[in-house]
Amino acid sequence: MRGRGRPRDEQARRRIAAAACTLFVNEGYVATTITNIASQADVSVQTIYSAYTSKVGVLKAAHDFAIGGGDVRPLLDREWARNIEQMSSVEEAWRMASSHVAEATEKVSSIYFVIQSAAADPDVALLLKELHEQRSRFSLTLAERLLKLPGARAEAHPQRVADLLYACASVASFGPLVIECGWSLDEWRTWFFTLGSRELIAS
Repeated sequence: MRGRGRPRDEQARRRIAAAACTLFVNEGYVATTITNIASQADVSVQTIYSAYTSKVGVLKAAHDFAIGGGDVRPLLDREWARNIEQMSSVEEAWRMASSHVAEATEKVSSIYFVIQSAAADPDVALLLKELHEQRSRFSLTLAERLLKLPGARAEAHPQRVADLLYACASVASFGPLVIECGWSLDEWRTWFFTLGSRELIAS
């Protein structure tokens, strides 16, 4: 078997995160064991604990793997986010950013539902709180970058824009509209872009 012992490269960590994401979504958090994950990832149990310390650590890794489609870098470290401030207009930047944020929301929705459903576990509840705070910081930073661009509404307040991004680019909006009400992904993305445009772009 590959990957026995300490995780010496990112490939081992990615295999663990990918396997955990699949198992948590399909089997649930409680039913999934570290042994199950190790077997599917083709690593030892000790390798997983060396990489992520705990089952909740593996759950966080699965979340990060899902939101990035395998790219575990924070969204603000991606090339598209770093390039926002060099773009020629807020409309151009928001069109690009909203597409990436919507895509990330779609990708993370399944594992996020797992985290929410397991939040009776105190450690998972702490993870959920951490993810909320992380998303709040992301929303504010993105809003601040966008509002510096030509064409931004002069009266727009970064925190208000951040609040809108936080509320709309969330599983809490994605789930009811897409999963329960049957919106297509394109309809949801257009709705998200339109709401953000009203706050960001000068008329």
